[in-house]
Amino acid sequence: MKLGLDTYSIGADFTLQDLLELLPACGLEAVEFRCEANQKHGVELEMPPQERRRVKALLDNAGIAVSCLSTSQRFDSPDPKERQKAIERVKRYVDLAHDLGCPGVRTFGNDFPPGVPKMDVVRYVGESLRACGEYAEGSGVNILLEMHGEFYYWEYALGAVKVANHPNVWINYNCDPRDLVNGSVAYTFGQVQDYVRHVHLHELEDPSFPYKELFRLLKAMGYPYYLSLEETYHEGGERKVIALYAALYREMVAQV
Repeated sequence: MKLGLDTYSIGADFTLQDLLELLPACGLEAVEFRCEANQKHGVELEMPPQERRRVKALLDNAGIAVSCLSTSQRFDSPDPKERQKAIERVKRYVDLAHDLGCPGVRTFGNDFPPGVPKMDVVRYVGESLRACGEYAEGSGVNILLEMHGEFYYWEYALGAVKVANHPNVWINYNCDPRDLVNGSVAYTFGQVQDYVRHVHLHELEDPSFPYKELFRLLKAMGYPYYLSLEETYHEGGERKVIALYAALYREMVAQV
């Protein structure tokens, strides 16, 4: 289990240099760059080759890995042309991830368009994932489907990944309170755990999600991949909040 920061919310205004200084100081091992959101770190598709090499060298020197590139790309459109646009863009992110030594590109199934049978959507989301996975073969990069939107439900996310049926396609588990069955995450997580290669953590102090139970399950399965802090709480200063959440994570993991 390796902890990093997702720049989705807290961290969105940090430059790359800010992240290089802050993350090691907080004991974090990785960064998940939120892309396509005009964030100050500047890690985007438009980076030329020499800039990609420079950024990777800076990260390597700081001992910080890139755990994931979080894109906005989703495959829920009933229009095959729109899905193909998303596929082609994800392919470009696979190239960027490869250049940065990053093991994952986050994508979405997300929603069910009105009037389209749900299982049809699951099928074509899975086919889109497979096309991206095929492109990623040999790159060291996985395509991650986040359990998000209406695809938060494990049967839809797992169904799409099984349709993809590709060794480069996996699940990004999202720690959603809707996953709980009788207050426990064990049943839902147990359905997808063999396919999870990335985890998004939210407010760790929030009792609506049993993080200690999740950490116990992850430790029991020998989970070797990344978890990203995707926090939205900013009060008191972002740097201090990140340090406190990292410390809380370490304490919670030590207790299970």
